[in-house]
Amino acid sequence: MQSRNPSGPSGEIDPLESETNARILDHQPNGMIQGITEKGLYLIRIRTAAVGNTHSPGTSVELDTVNVLGRTRHRDLTVMAQAELREVVKGILSDNPEMCLSFYNRAGNLTLKMHSFQLLTGIGNSKALSMVEIRGRTGWDSIEALDEACEIDSADLLAERLCQEIADSHMTPNLLELLIRA
Repeated sequence: MQSRNPSGPSGEIDPLESETNARILDHQPNGMIQGITEKGLYLIRIRTAAVGNTHSPGTSVELDTVNVLGRTRHRDLTVMAQAELREVVKGILSDNPEMCLSFYNRAGNLTLKMHSFQLLTGIGNSKALSMVEIRGRTGWDSIEALDEACEIDSADLLAERLCQEIADSHMTPNLLELLIRA
């Protein structure tokens, strides 16, 4: 991998420095790849040396084996990459359950009338209260237990919200910044 600058012009640390792997969103025949990092869920552009070889969406690549060109914006993703984003993020959450369980086990009230669970599509006040009651003091130890107890697809719901935040970084509250990148 081409070396990345550990700090930007203003001295801040490059968030990609701590990333080791990314998942493919779109791999074009010219060797250009659009992907998403596995730890911080940053959208990135990559170039591989092997033109003609393509990786399927969701395939994991080690960043030290490719040339990371830098971060990219959601609006600059190809149609293919945008279409694959949610499933790839869901795959990352499913393969790294601690990321997903961290949200569901620690989520609390945002205001007196709204719980963090209500940021997820289809979760209203009564469902959020039910989930908090089911969670109890100990929380869940697996995604499967969470999904069964709450009758939800926890990785999919969280992936949908995270993808919305990737597309619109001004969404608040921002779970990406509060949980994943914190």
